Amino acid sequence: MLLTATALSGCGREQAAPAPTKPAVATAAAIIEPPAEVDVAPGKIVLRVPEILPTQVAGTLKSAAAKLASGLPEQGGSPGPGALELYLAVQKLEPDNPEANQGISRSLEMMIARDLESLPSGNLALARRTEKIIEQHQPGLPMLKPLRKGMAAAQRARKQVAQAQALAKAGKLLEPKANNAVKKYREALVSVDGYLPATTGLQLLQDGRLRRAHAAVARDDFSAAERFLAEAQRVVPDSPQVTEALERFLQKRQERSDGQLTLGHAAMDKLAFDQATAHLTQAIALWPQVPGLDALRERIDLARNYGAFKPAQSFSEILASGGIGPEMIVVPRGVFNMGSADDAQAAQENEKPQRQVRFSRGFAISRSEITVADFRRFIAASGYKTLATRTRRSTVYDERGGNLVEHRGVDWSRDHAGARAIDNQPVLHVAFEDAMAYADWLSKQTGQRYRLPSEAEWEYALRAGRRGQHPWGEGSPARLHGNLTGDGDVSPRLRRRWGNALTNYRDGYWGPAPARSFAAEGFGTYDMIGNVAEWTLDCFHDSYRRAPEDGSAWVNPGCEERVVRGASWSSAPGNARSAYRAPAKADTRNARLGIRLVREI
Repeated sequence: MLLTATALSGCGREQAAPAPTKPAVATAAAIIEPPAEVDVAPGKIVLRVPEILPTQVAGTLKSAAAKLASGLPEQGGSPGPGALELYLAVQKLEPDNPEANQGISRSLEMMIARDLESLPSGNLALARRTEKIIEQHQPGLPMLKPLRKGMAAAQRARKQVAQAQALAKAGKLLEPKANNAVKKYREALVSVDGYLPATTGLQLLQDGRLRRAHAAVARDDFSAAERFLAEAQRVVPDSPQVTEALERFLQKRQERSDGQLTLGHAAMDKLAFDQATAHLTQAIALWPQVPGLDALRERIDLARNYGAFKPAQSFSEILASGGIGPEMIVVPRGVFNMGSADDAQAAQENEKPQRQVRFSRGFAISRSEITVADFRRFIAASGYKTLATRTRRSTVYDERGGNLVEHRGVDWSRDHAGARAIDNQPVLHVAFEDAMAYADWLSKQTGQRYRLPSEAEWEYALRAGRRGQHPWGEGSPARLHGNLTGDGDVSPRLRRRWGNALTNYRDGYWGPAPARSFAAEGFGTYDMIGNVAEWTLDCFHDSYRRAPEDGSAWVNPGCEERVVRGASWSSAPGNARSAYRAPAKADTRNARLGIRLVREI
């Protein structure tokens, strides 16, 4: 208590230090003049160092440490001395006191950190005062260098703001590109991050653009308003004020175009495409970016090309006998090059000549291969008996021999090895006639047209816009795409490996994988890249000469061989090419062949 009273008793004899400055509030005046700055008086800074007795050194050091810990490195506007004044009081009595000397350094460093944080406010007075104090009491302090560096940056920012304000007065807000007000303000923000005079100046420039935009909207000059809003956005990108102004602008402009859009939709309700297109054209003339414009355009386009659906839309239809059919996904119409180019590696002659196929209308394809559960629903409702059921035989995979062998008692309800199949596996052991029967049953159940895909539809869906030899592009796949033969795959019991396989590839399956075990493909399908090969509607021809160019199936009455598409879980890597095709007799059924359907829209 005696120490405290003595330390405080000398405070009234010294000049009070100025209080730390606070960031100024942005005002309209900031665009005309820089923020006012109170500089320090010339000469030395007189600190209010208390007089203490030798017996009070220890207590004074303890009080100084407490001041420092509480964030009071100097007196400032406080009623008592700060840590610096107390440490200086001890140093005055004991110049070599290490705790006092270290405390002075720590106090000054805390003042420097405080002053550096205050520089973005635009006022250098506090930093200049600290600089003088350091020069007087500890000129060799290492932290003096970053303080001076920060002060130099703040002085540079202040000069840049003054240049920006002069350019703004001259009307050079955004032009010329090399020297304009916005550019100078941003240079100031580079000099000092968050420099308040610069952020204030940018905000005021933006406010001016917004006022002009509002005035233009009031006189229905939407082109001018759009220009002013664009300039405001350039001044302060992603500004909430600009966003709000833009919303009001769009609302006003939309009122003039909504009428035409409403009439266009009314025309579409009657399927009057020409009238709807005329109203769409008028809406575009009023405002090319009107909200709802794309919706009307899309509705006209979709109705003409996709019926009641949209590209990439998935759906499942209710069956008359109960339950739902397989999930389908709408494939967008488009054009692609079908088959292999003459110089394509590993290409077969039956994949040539490469030709352009155009789908003028979209179609829906089943997202995954038809599963055992899907096919069971068909069998249970119709009583149909597949070819394998009638003949009581199909081919299955024999792990010991490493090949396909014929077994008795195998039909659609069995898996690739002849065991009972689980519901979410792709259905196997189905002949061409079985696939056709399932498609016909779905058509009757839904009242829609289901069928096997043409091989053009199949390849188009697999490629999904890619032109390389493989669905993933060229070379070996860089990531997991589907159930293919990889050199990392191992059979479950005998630990067999594939003799011809993709390098550095392991999908974890030896046999068909459950449907959708891998990521969706480009058009939203699953397992077209591998798993099981699939029937298509086309008869097999040894080339594409005279093949249809509209993507329809190439069918000759009475043909004995159909086209099978896609690689299976045990196919050679060459079969994983997008253009790969193979013939199969219509009565083929085995452990590698399944079904995928198309639904016409």
